[in-house]
Amino acid sequence: MEAWEWILALLAGLSAVFVMGANIWAIFDVVRQDRLDQTSRVIWVLLFFVMPLFGVVVWLYAKPRLAGLGTGMRLRKTL
Repeated sequence: MEAWEWILALLAGLSAVFVMGANIWAIFDVVRQDRLDQTSRVIWVLLFFVMPLFGVVVWLYAKPRLAGLGTGMRLRKTL
């Protein structure tokens, strides 16, 4: 194998580890959510298994909405 093939293999391995770690974090985060019922938790976890990276990105987008922050935290005017 040439050097560039080793680099590609290393990048592929690192990206696989990143996606796996993100999925594990997301699964534990979904299980710890108090605002979700059991059915919603199962659907989220299935989404993580079916579409790993897309499911994590969607969870990161949907999580603040579950916490009641809406479109984001509004900053108070200080002056």
